[in-house]
Amino acid sequence: MLPFILVGCVGVNGQSPLSTLTQSVLPEDKVVDYRYTDCENIWNMEQPNVRENSLYWLRVMDCADRLSTNEARTDANQIDANHWWQVFQQSILLNAAEPTVAERRKIVDNLNTYSLQFPTAVRPLLQLWREQQVQAINLTEINLRFKRLQQDSDNRIDRLKEQNARLEFELNNVSRKLENLTDIERQLSSRKQTQNIPAAEMEKPATDKPADEQTSLQKPPVETVNPTEDATSTSKE
Repeated sequence: MLPFILVGCVGVNGQSPLSTLTQSVLPEDKVVDYRYTDCENIWNMEQPNVRENSLYWLRVMDCADRLSTNEARTDANQIDANHWWQVFQQSILLNAAEPTVAERRKIVDNLNTYSLQFPTAVRPLLQLWREQQVQAINLTEINLRFKRLQQDSDNRIDRLKEQNARLEFELNNVSRKLENLTDIERQLSSRKQTQNIPAAEMEKPATDKPADEQTSLQKPPVETVNPTEDATSTSKE
C-alpha cells in the first residue's frame, strides 16, 4: 500500500501539490521594510503602494526627528497640503520643528479634514498620530496654566514680602520714636526733680532752726546808757 501513497504525493509535471498550496495561501505582495531606507531618498517616494505602507511612515517619522528645527520647518512649509499623504507628511515635519499650540491645532484640523481619505492600511497609525498631537496640545496647555499660576503665586509672594518689609520699617520707625519720647520724658522728669530741691529748702518752716536762735529772736532789744551821756545831761540841768 505504501507505493500507492507515495504515488499520490507526486505532482503533475514534477510540481509538488504542497508547494502549489503554499503559493495559493501566501500573498503575492510582499511587505517592504523601510527601516533601512536612506533618509535622503525617503522623501522622494511617492508611489501609492509606498504611501499606504505604515512602515514607510514610521521611517519618515524617524528621519524627521533627525532634522534640525529650522530644516524641518522649512521642509514643512514647502509642502502643498492638498492630499492626505501631504497633510500627514507636513504634520510629521512640523512636529519635529517644535510647533506652537496654534500650529498643533492646525495639524489636528487638517488631519480631521482628510480623515475620510486615509487608506485602511495606515488608518490606525494616523489615528495614533492624531491622538499624540491632541495629547501634546493638552500637555502644553497644562504647562502654560501651571506657569501662569506659578507666576501669580510668585507675584503674590513678592507683594507680601514688600508689605512685610514696609510694615517692618514702619514698626522700627514707631519704635524709635517711642524710644525718643521715653528719653525726653525721662530727661524732663529728672530736670524737674532737680529744680524742686532748692525750692523745698527755701520753704522750710522756722521751727526747724536751733533753739538758741529762736530764743535770741524772741528777746526784746535792751537799750544801753552811756555814763558820759548821763553826766552831761545832769550838769545841764
